[in-house]
Amino acid sequence: MDFRQYHYVLKVAELQNITKAASELYITQSSLSHYIAKIEEELGAKLFNRNTTPISLTRAGESYVETAKIILSLNDKMKKEVQDIAQEKKGVITIGISNARASYFLPYVLPNFKKKYPAIEIKTIETKSEIIEEQVIKGNCDLGIFPLPVSSDKLDSEVVCKEELVLVSGTPLDNSTADEGRAYIDLTSCRGRDFLLLKKGHGIRTAIDVLFMEAGVRPSSIFETTSNETAYRLSTTGMGLTIVPETTIFLSKPINKPNLYSLSKEGVFWEIGAVYHCKAGLTNAQKYFIEILKRTFLHE
Repeated sequence: MDFRQYHYVLKVAELQNITKAASELYITQSSLSHYIAKIEEELGAKLFNRNTTPISLTRAGESYVETAKIILSLNDKMKKEVQDIAQEKKGVITIGISNARASYFLPYVLPNFKKKYPAIEIKTIETKSEIIEEQVIKGNCDLGIFPLPVSSDKLDSEVVCKEELVLVSGTPLDNSTADEGRAYIDLTSCRGRDFLLLKKGHGIRTAIDVLFMEAGVRPSSIFETTSNETAYRLSTTGMGLTIVPETTIFLSKPINKPNLYSLSKEGVFWEIGAVYHCKAGLTNAQKYFIEILKRTFLHE
């Protein structure tokens, strides 16, 4: 069965522009216009109001789009079930994940995964969390690995790791409290200090801004970067304080020996989830990938 007509109509409905839709579908505008016109001729009904700006769906078009989404979802589910039944267990799993998390997680996960599913190829899209979430919604990623919660009700998630957020300083902090584990500090004591932070829009920056708001902290100055590793390494030079996921500390080589502090006696953690589209479901191989992540990193 040819599902192109559903994909084509859905893309035009999404972008409300035939030129943009044609570009994303890698066909010419004239070809897409002809294809849509042919579908409308076969149906005996117009799907789009071309006299509006941007173009909009007719009532018939709205019904077509709703049904097309159901058909494509059922087709995806059927293909996943068939893949699981097939003895060869061939296929591709596309994982959306940040560069740092890929460096840390994948060496632990992929060797074990490949032992059970040697014929399944793992591909990665390595970018920041909000882009990964968008790619999972669009179906370009089978799984997204990023901090929870998700912002869309189209997605399901499973916690695979609880990662501590750690305060880093280039010099010892006098107002810290020592305990059997890592020394910890009350974030309120850092009011008026210089901080090195990721730019707004990154998941870690959002989490830190919430912590600052709860503690009433207003940094004296903020140097912004797009890399946790950069913030961490600069902090070890004494340029300012930073808060980074513990993974960053494992992966990065400091300039000078860092002083590390938990943000409370128990520590402050955020949850890293394996995120997937609700309607698509999971293949057995994808479930196994998540299982390895949980077994390796989720220590409760």
